[in-house]
Amino acid sequence: MPDGLIVFPESTLTKASTAFDWWRAEAQRCGIRLTVAFAEQIQMRYVDGNALTFTGGRQIDTPRFAVMRGYFRDISCHFERLGIPAVNRWISMQESADKILTHQALTAAGLPTPATAYPASALSYDGACEAIGARRFVIKPIDGSCGVNVFLVNCRDEYDHAIKCAGPNAMIQRYIASSSGRDLRVWTVGEHTVGCVIRHSSSSFRSNYAQGGSASVCALSDDAARMAVSAARCLGLEFAGVDLLFTPEGGFTVCEVNGNAGFRTLSAVDRHSPILRRLFEYITDRYVQ
Repeated sequence: MPDGLIVFPESTLTKASTAFDWWRAEAQRCGIRLTVAFAEQIQMRYVDGNALTFTGGRQIDTPRFAVMRGYFRDISCHFERLGIPAVNRWISMQESADKILTHQALTAAGLPTPATAYPASALSYDGACEAIGARRFVIKPIDGSCGVNVFLVNCRDEYDHAIKCAGPNAMIQRYIASSSGRDLRVWTVGEHTVGCVIRHSSSSFRSNYAQGGSASVCALSDDAARMAVSAARCLGLEFAGVDLLFTPEGGFTVCEVNGNAGFRTLSAVDRHSPILRRLFEYITDRYVQ
């Protein structure tokens, strides 16, 4: 049975539900023995040109692949330089973690995404309005997640407050009013979508589950599916969560692409989701056989 490795941050252990057993069970169904490791416990040692990896005081057998559930540059590059596939690769994780790099990649690929200006700290409120072409817009950190420190700005005072809270690495993005309080989260594996929910909030323009939003499983149109897969692939992500906003014309625009996509929203509304099985089927077909 081939070996695989999955790397989490130790902070995962503080969560009420870790899903470790789910990861292992789905890997085993695909004929993979999956070892769970924590980034803070991994050491890389190089002896006579041979790379040895240790975790928790024991040596790890060389895995056929590594699934990275966090942004672990040194560990990811360690495996990649040994020719061991990392899902996702470090460069792809880095680009998805930086919303400006994501915006650049989406724009270069010709994918729709809201008009953006950066850095917000270099612009006055009037300058931001001119750059975006509207007096109402969103400010958020380029490295944020879960809707934290994301603000809808309507005036100069709100702008000053948002800049202070979001920090110097904040970006300005056009507000898509037609999608206020709702969006689609689409999970992709390779060239396919593997799950989709519509997230909605009746109390905020943000629909994030972590901000009190709710979610329900929904059907995915062919156009939305193609857009989500294209967004993930233009960043080189093999496993991703893509957030799509509803446009006034009835289509979609890409809001964000997540390289370390959580899926508790999906598992909460679809207990029989095949998302991990599809991931390990993909890994088996591409890297194990």
